[in-house]
Amino acid sequence: MIGLPAHGFVLLSMPKCASTSLVRSLSGHAELVLRVNPRLKHMNCRSFHSLMVPVLRNGGYERDDYELVSLFREPVSWLESWWRYRQRPALAQEDPAKFTGEQSFEEFVGRYVDNDPRPGTLKGRPAKFVSLSDRLDIGVDRLFALERPEVWQQWIGLKVGGGIDVHTDNRSSVRPPPQLSSTMRARLDEFYRPEHEIYEHLRATGEWAPPRGHVPGA
Repeated sequence: MIGLPAHGFVLLSMPKCASTSLVRSLSGHAELVLRVNPRLKHMNCRSFHSLMVPVLRNGGYERDDYELVSLFREPVSWLESWWRYRQRPALAQEDPAKFTGEQSFEEFVGRYVDNDPRPGTLKGRPAKFVSLSDRLDIGVDRLFALERPEVWQQWIGLKVGGGIDVHTDNRSSVRPPPQLSSTMRARLDEFYRPEHEIYEHLRATGEWAPPRGHVPGA
């Protein structure tokens, strides 16, 4: 999470959405940066409203004084990024419970949509990250497509009074996409109906200001 309320916005750092690069680029402009503890660095919308809104209010910033924004990645690409990350050999030593070894993308997705209790199953979803409750009612003011950096970099640059240059790691985008069976892809698309709806709103312009309380996929 990167708090720039004096510049009119707070940026939630969704995992796998250039959060490290954004912290590096914006720290000099920010009043509040959470970047070490993953639970704080990747604080979601619900936690922000319960924990940080009061902190900022005590500092003189009412909720309407700033926009709460987040980057949002194409959802299957977001899931693929997690799969590749958890296959890193180093993770077997760093955090064996999350290591997926030679697990195929098909198996990884199957465990994910089934909420499989075994170690290595990914928890969480992009729509929940930007929502206020398990109903998936959106609680952010603006979303940007990660894949459209020219849009969100320009918006942030105008807010902070100067251009920013965020170098993101796009190596995974040049790798062949992993294959899913038609059955598994249909299951994932059904599971990701809220995420797909959100991303459809982002396709045309790269940004979207959702109505407060909007429930995607409802």
